[in-house]
Amino acid sequence: MSRKGAVWRGELAQRIEEHLQGAISADDLVIWAVDHPFFEDREELSPDEQRLLGKALGMVLQSADDEPPATRTAPEQLAELAKSLWGGEHPQV
Repeated sequence: MSRKGAVWRGELAQRIEEHLQGAISADDLVIWAVDHPFFEDREELSPDEQRLLGKALGMVLQSADDEPPATRTAPEQLAELAKSLWGGEHPQV
């Protein structure tokens, strides 16, 4: 994994954990994910890193309150996502 990919993976996992601990709201987490530089600056990332980070950010975006309940990412899924990001694994939830 590239340095940029590792940093972004760790930042994303940290933000998810902050949300789950109540330090930041779901809206703040989603806004942060929408503004993430991943969407405009992926040149240094391998295809695997792009898939991992893209899927993880997508799951965060699907945790928004306005997401239909059937497709909304649950807190338990976010917790599993953070755990997989810390381990450098692809999200399986």
